[in-house]
Amino acid sequence: MNLMRLKKIKDLLRPFRDFISSVLGYFYDMFRYLRYSGYRGYVKDDEKRDYKAVKIYHRLEKSLSFRDRRMGAGVRAAEDLVHLLSSRPEGSRLGFHECVGVSVLREFAKSSGMLFDVDVWTSGQEMLSSAVGGTIDISSSELRRGVLSDPEGFFFSRWTVRDYSNEVVPRDVVERAVRLAMKTPSVCNRQAWHLYYVDVREKIDACLSLQNGNAGFGHEIPGLMIITFDLKAFDGAGERNQGWIDGGMFSMSLVYALHSLGVASCCLNWSKTPGDDLRIRKIIPIKDHYNIVMMLGIGYPREKIKVCASPRKPIDSVLEYWD
Repeated sequence: MNLMRLKKIKDLLRPFRDFISSVLGYFYDMFRYLRYSGYRGYVKDDEKRDYKAVKIYHRLEKSLSFRDRRMGAGVRAAEDLVHLLSSRPEGSRLGFHECVGVSVLREFAKSSGMLFDVDVWTSGQEMLSSAVGGTIDISSSELRRGVLSDPEGFFFSRWTVRDYSNEVVPRDVVERAVRLAMKTPSVCNRQAWHLYYVDVREKIDACLSLQNGNAGFGHEIPGLMIITFDLKAFDGAGERNQGWIDGGMFSMSLVYALHSLGVASCCLNWSKTPGDDLRIRKIIPIKDHYNIVMMLGIGYPREKIKVCASPRKPIDSVLEYWD
């Protein structure tokens, strides 16, 4: 059998192989969503309940931020939040979002005249100092502090880098970049993303052996981020894809945060089969209820490097006006 005939047979069989692989992947994703997402069991699960709290109190925050609030706005959300906090198992501690929820209830009580006995939930527990919710008064000039004098210079100077120096990115720089990226918007402010940072050569190589886009340079990547999201944060059929959206937005924010600090990066897709997803969890102890969004190689670039031109499509091919 000659090579051309063999290639034709492979071309004929490939759609069937991809179809079977896709079906298995869809069932794997569905199984994980049904097993780990927050649509059930949130009363006894501290993490699910915490995400449920932010989903409710963010409704209150939005109500408090409206310039023209209608009479009774937010009352239903306040009642839902009181019910959730009251349903906590005895002796359980407040999570971060539950603490914020208590703070939002306090502000809502002042504006609406309703009374809530928050001491019932906070007695004997130290509130997180950063867990302050509600609303903040700011001016348009404060928003304009973020205006760049040369936005094109910032955005167009970011390139995907595959040639790194031996200089290690300090962990305080990594943490600063993550802190900046944490400002990324997310559905109801749930912030369901989670990062695993790997800077041990053997572990990096083991992870990248399962990724199909790092040939020729992966062995020189000095730092590897594995970006995930928590399935427990989402519930219902309508939110089945929300984690990927929030995780993707966070990933892009992280890329630009690193760029602002002089750290180069290379996005590495995780378009993988269930088998590889299970294999990487044996290398890095990724929690069962976390889904992997992508990997991100990071490091400082060498003084002189080559990058892919990667031309962008014309604006009129992606932007359409409807008058």
